Amino acid sequence: MDLLIGFQLPLFVITIAILYAVKHFTKDSGALTAKFKTSKTLDGSIEENISKISYALNNAGFHKVGNDKESLRVYAYTGFSFSSFSEYIEVKLLPNENSSSIIYFKSICALPTQMIDWGKNRRNYKRFLKELEKIS
Repeated sequence: MDLLIGFQLPLFVITIAILYAVKHFTKDSGALTAKFKTSKTLDGSIEENISKISYALNNAGFHKVGNDKESLRVYAYTGFSFSSFSEYIEVKLLPNENSSSIIYFKSICALPTQMIDWGKNRRNYKRFLKELEKIS
């Protein structure tokens, strides 16, 4: 039993080192972190869509909703819950033809070592989409 306990700390340290090495060498800070990404076309001008997205994120219950109009991003956070520590939500807009935009939604776990999200990031998108469809 003592031998098993003696191996736990080095095994934990090696695991964390491998996680951070993968993130470093792939140059992707969210390489192994649980996330959900998708895209959708949204009708309207960029300014209208930034307002719609901000409003939808607020109504979906996300916190600290903000936007950066220069980089065409809207962002928010979820609160701490029993199913996750928190998630960072980012929606990027890309102008499209015919007065529409392509939105790129990303929900990523705030804890960098969380590799399984149990569907929480996908549920964040569904909550956002439900509110966005009420507006559009």
